[in-house]
Amino acid sequence: MIAWDPRFFRKSPLYWPIRDMAVRFEGAFDWPSVEAVDETLSEAAGVHFRLQPPRPRRRRGRGRGLVDPSSLYDARIHVEGWVPTRAASWHDFLNALVWAAFPASKRALHARQHRALSARLGDAPRALPDRRTREQDGLALLDEGSLLLLAVEPRAPVIAAALEARDVSAVQNEISAGSAVALVFGHALYESLLPDERPSIWAMVALLPCPGPLPTDGEGCIRLADARLSERITTPGTFSQPETFRSLPLDERVLCGASVLRGEPGGELFG
Repeated sequence: MIAWDPRFFRKSPLYWPIRDMAVRFEGAFDWPSVEAVDETLSEAAGVHFRLQPPRPRRRRGRGRGLVDPSSLYDARIHVEGWVPTRAASWHDFLNALVWAAFPASKRALHARQHRALSARLGDAPRALPDRRTREQDGLALLDEGSLLLLAVEPRAPVIAAALEARDVSAVQNEISAGSAVALVFGHALYESLLPDERPSIWAMVALLPCPGPLPTDGEGCIRLADARLSERITTPGTFSQPETFRSLPLDERVLCGASVLRGEPGGELFG
């Protein structure tokens, strides 16, 4: 387990979308409690963060009871308005930071996951389904391992073609030219940036075409990405075919481009 590091977000410029939230914990010498996470982030996130309750033991055989849909993870979020969070967990802490940075998208994502599972459980569920649907798989991948790529509409078809062809250099050129901005969304991707030596990872890309020029400031890019992604998530059928997803390497040289070096979104992390 990687020890608590209050300056973790300075390890990579790819942390820039959650930097303003992460810096609030920079003075913490040890893991912030779940209560501290809630107090610090709940207003921005629009949900509360509470300690994850222990999972009940599964009963086997004829005597096992019904599944309580209200106790499931997405129901806690969508129905009750709080995110089950483990103490001293990088995965859950980073998830909370993403919630605070992209509240509309996270809320839409978990609402849709809740609806998808509820539709499968029916009125008197006796067991959870053995596997997720393709839609549930796609939404889970979006939640955990996605990279958002804002793109000006005239260049979006070019970028889509480059992604289809796995032409990383072409996408990198679009980012460097200012035609696209990359923002890490998946909290598992943020977690993968923590080790000093990290494995090669490819991130699932959610391409988000945008009318007009892209914002030149980080906060504007985050707000626009949150609005565009939440809109996509609430559109029926989106993210339901994981086999069609395309990806890019989680690499600063590819995803940050010249904009970061010029001091635009995330550029301050180089200082």
